Amino acid sequence: MKKSKFSYSNRTKIFGAGMILFVILDATSLFTDILEENSIYEWGFLICALGWPISMHFDGKAKKD
Repeated sequence: MKKSKFSYSNRTKIFGAGMILFVILDATSLFTDILEENSIYEWGFLICALGWPISMHFDGKAKKD
């Protein structure tokens, strides 16, 4: 089996999962009455989106070889 050339740290994976979670919550709140629209979802996505490149920088993945 080939090993993937992408190896992300757990911190980066958590930010990625958080972004997916907040996008799903925000989309669900827009199209259904199950969840009320809340700015927490947008702020959560923003924090995860800003945390992703910072985490990649600390992992040393920001530099291209």
